[in-house]
Amino acid sequence: MDAYARSGSGAALHDLWPRLPGGARSELLRRGAEADWWIADALPGRWEALRPLVFSEAAYYRFGALAADVLRCALLACRRRASTAGELYRALHDHRDLRLLDPSQPLSAALLRLARPDALVVGGTPWFVELNVGPNIYGVPGLERRSAAFARRWRDGVLVEPPSTLRARAACLAGVVPGGGRALVPTWRAVSGIAAKLDGTRALRRYLRPAAKAALAAGLDVSVADLSEVRGGADGLWAGDDRVDVVFNQFVSPVLADGGAAAVLRAAVLAGGVRLFVPEAACLLSAKQVLAWMHEDLDLYAPADRELILAHVPWTAWLGPGQPPELRRAVLAHAVRERAGLVVKPSCGRGGAGFAAGHRLAARDWLDLLSRRSREQTLVLQRRLVPDRTRMHFRARDGARTAARVPFVLSPFLLDGRVAGACVRHPDPEADPAVTPVNAAAGGVVNTVLLLPDTEP
Repeated sequence: MDAYARSGSGAALHDLWPRLPGGARSELLRRGAEADWWIADALPGRWEALRPLVFSEAAYYRFGALAADVLRCALLACRRRASTAGELYRALHDHRDLRLLDPSQPLSAALLRLARPDALVVGGTPWFVELNVGPNIYGVPGLERRSAAFARRWRDGVLVEPPSTLRARAACLAGVVPGGGRALVPTWRAVSGIAAKLDGTRALRRYLRPAAKAALAAGLDVSVADLSEVRGGADGLWAGDDRVDVVFNQFVSPVLADGGAAAVLRAAVLAGGVRLFVPEAACLLSAKQVLAWMHEDLDLYAPADRELILAHVPWTAWLGPGQPPELRRAVLAHAVRERAGLVVKPSCGRGGAGFAAGHRLAARDWLDLLSRRSREQTLVLQRRLVPDRTRMHFRARDGARTAARVPFVLSPFLLDGRVAGACVRHPDPEADPAVTPVNAAAGGVVNTVLLLPDTEP
């Protein structure tokens, strides 16, 4: 039994939907099938889930605390190798053009302000396979609408929504500027990401409207403007006649198409004339190489942290430029021996790009792939997990319905280390989840959770 299971009877993460009254379940599915509530913001995909995952309330909060501890251990691994963002950028051999990165930014808990780590659940135990730290975490408004709709349609009124991610994020944003201040909620032109998928600036503004309303409710003055309209530089940042204290930056700088706007924002950030809600240095912690560092450092952690990593972070190692030759040979040899039980991913990849599973490749092709790609970019090898499945009901855009036993990726939103809301992704019921990772951008089905309050003290 692992550390998570020992922490209490409510700790294991199991979908409790089958334990709910059958009549109420049927009613929710019927109402869901009749509703028009598509919320997959600008994402492809033919299917939607007709019911939420249901977790014990106690298990949900334990899961959130566990995720926060894993992120804390990740930051410790980074701080053993670097003291500033610039040093960490070099240690990771990161080649992205991070124009808003302040190289002098200390590696403090501020980098963990916003995160949405991905976990696969195996036998009720969560295993964190990606950390997803940084500003470009999307889907919050749609997920909130979906969980509220599910809660309204649950006729017995027993299931409750998790804490609001929107409100928690707004409170966190307000905390960046103690005593209030002005927040800029900008739109932006982009070459990728949510802004590129939505149909123009007007659609992006609609998408960001809930964030602006939540920031107002949290006590901030709010300006909404496109980055191209913002002026200033080292002396500060202005939107119209209003000086801005903090920018709600739901993007990373490589996606910005407007170089001039990025330069204005960069000058203000580096001079300290404005704060980014999430420092761009935070996205460095999303590198999967950090998970490999955690396993390299096992003997350096306190015993409780070492147990946490062994129980909830699958074995991960890295291959890439700058690696000592003897370490590279050892990792490659292990990869060849354990091919069937490993997957490989780019350290800084997104959207499932570059993923490959060893059991689906011939031994020679596997070794060739690792050797060739790791000369150009950092890769991580990770133990392959076979996640739990649950019976999920789906509806297609044309009204067709089906049910299938599918796995899920469970991703809690963490704001300053506290859990609020969650994102769930399922594979398309027509897809083979063993072929590719479950990813919303590739057509995965987005879902949410409701909580079953615990009756025991």
